[in-house]
Amino acid sequence: MPERFFLGADAVKDGAVIIDGPLAHHIARSLRMHAGDSIVVVDDRGGEHGVRLRRVSGERVEGDTSWSRAATGEPRLRITVVQALPRERMDDCVDVLVESGAAEVRPVTTERVVSRPSGDRIKDRVQRWQAIAAESAQLAGRGMIPRVHAPVALADALGALTPGSRVLACTFDGHPALAEVDVDAGRPLALCIGPEGGFGARDLDALRGADAELVHMGARVLRTRYAGGVACAILLARSGDLVEPISPPPLS
Repeated sequence: MPERFFLGADAVKDGAVIIDGPLAHHIARSLRMHAGDSIVVVDDRGGEHGVRLRRVSGERVEGDTSWSRAATGEPRLRITVVQALPRERMDDCVDVLVESGAAEVRPVTTERVVSRPSGDRIKDRVQRWQAIAAESAQLAGRGMIPRVHAPVALADALGALTPGSRVLACTFDGHPALAEVDVDAGRPLALCIGPEGGFGARDLDALRGADAELVHMGARVLRTRYAGGVACAILLARSGDLVEPISPPPLS
């Protein structure tokens, strides 16, 4: 598959594409691409374009579009993952969630969360998580870059969800199994993943206050930084999103 990149809409104009800055340097120096090579770019208006490179340098890359269409790679089911901060390696968590198909990531602090970044560190962490989300979205062939929010308390994240969202919370003793849940792909869904020790009593009160359905993920325990990705895949399979293969580029 061609390399995939996200660009602003103004980078694609009248059938031509111009890339400069760090991304041009990455294409020319790290990927060692040349004139004649093909890439795919996704603009921030939801368009996807096949591009044949015409000129490549570390300062500027130019190309011509060979086809255009609405961006592919996005699930019909919009899943917001409300993710308790793991003890370590939140970077891995963001990577897995984005590649699995999450539309949005809302990190939260809960009763048993160990990692509680201080205010002066949060901005840098969120910027790093967002950069990871962009890279993961490119590698996964997504049609957009999911947003990663700054960490907040669980109750605050639940209050910020899209009105009308269905809320599912993965617990050790919930019922039914997540793999048995019927999914309406047209209704936004919030998936709540607890910390290593699970949700505490106050967390469960907040979840019940948001009309959350408590479900379980089977007889084995997953690390919290991977549980959300597995849960997303289960829900997308239930919605029918994993039936079709990657959409091939149109004939040019």
